[in-house]
Amino acid sequence: MAKYDFNNSTFSKLWDSVEGPRLLSVILTNPEMIRAYPTFWKQHFGIDPNITPTNADGTAPFVSRVRELNDAYLMDMRAPLGDSIPEDKKGVSFYTGVIPDFIARGTVEQAMEREYKEQLFIENFGNDAQIVAQFVDDVQTKINAADMTLSNMAAQLMSKGFINYQAGLGIKGGILKAEIPAENFVKAGEKAWSDPEAQILTQMAQIEEEARERFGEIAMQWNIPYKMFHNVILKNKQVAELVQSYRTLNEKPIVSGMGITEEMFREAIVAFEGISPIVIVQEKQRDVVGMVSGWSENVAVLRPVGLAGLIRHTTILDQKMYEKYGATTIARAFAKTGNGLFTVMNTTLNNGNMKEWHTDLMMSAVPSLDEFPYHVIVDTSSANA
Repeated sequence: MAKYDFNNSTFSKLWDSVEGPRLLSVILTNPEMIRAYPTFWKQHFGIDPNITPTNADGTAPFVSRVRELNDAYLMDMRAPLGDSIPEDKKGVSFYTGVIPDFIARGTVEQAMEREYKEQLFIENFGNDAQIVAQFVDDVQTKINAADMTLSNMAAQLMSKGFINYQAGLGIKGGILKAEIPAENFVKAGEKAWSDPEAQILTQMAQIEEEARERFGEIAMQWNIPYKMFHNVILKNKQVAELVQSYRTLNEKPIVSGMGITEEMFREAIVAFEGISPIVIVQEKQRDVVGMVSGWSENVAVLRPVGLAGLIRHTTILDQKMYEKYGATTIARAFAKTGNGLFTVMNTTLNNGNMKEWHTDLMMSAVPSLDEFPYHVIVDTSSANA
């Protein structure tokens, strides 16, 4: 029996303060073990390559800056050899925020549970693959929770211009607010988009034209939630007429009773001028109260093409403090995952007369909206006065 020493198993060493960090890193960076699932935040935000420094009080403030774009004007006529007139230099817009801390639900393994795993290890002749797989599944759930948290905040920021975190069982409240200009919060147009008689396409083109008058000619895109796109836009009278006309001209008539599909819409919309490409937004998260969504209902967004911003992040204070000042009777192993955004901590400690083994995943990160001067939030439920 001594031949199969559980203390020398890969699983047991994951909690070792010396060997644990390396073994954890091997597991967490193996794409065959930890899956990097597509999520909303990854579609619309990059990761800041710089780690935001932490102040003496443990806070990590960041600054989101964007240089205002210079508009082109008609050229100045001059006399031969005449000098140019200096252009007005646009300034830099910015806002500040503080990176919050998050932690996933922790896993606590007690002595009897560890004893069961040791017996399983022995019965499998020293093979701990099944036990390690269970550990990986547990960590994957925590990573998924972190991804959902970032996605919820990213959707709030894009559709509302601020993040007010009300999820989970921990601290709740406002996190940050992007300095989107007041004139970038606009209404639907002549009619609310849910009105079947609303000229949605015309109203979208008008909103975009007014935005371009302020911003200049920059490549833009629409972000529209899935439910609004399918239940409002595809069922709109103006849209139906456009699709019908396009398909008739191209000898692709709509069969009676056939609904308009996304493919039909995308084929026909090229015939309507003044509307930038439409990107459909899909995001939902599971919270203690059930399924939630960060995207504000009835909001469409017009914004520059490309990423909406960056995920700002800082070092986990727990790792710094525990590695420097942690109790010598407690063993901890740390490793990074999620492109360095998430920190996994395995802890071995005493609880009364027995040991316990804990696994936690922590994150100090938040999305920042970095194209905020050109970010237009449209309340499609409110018509212009």
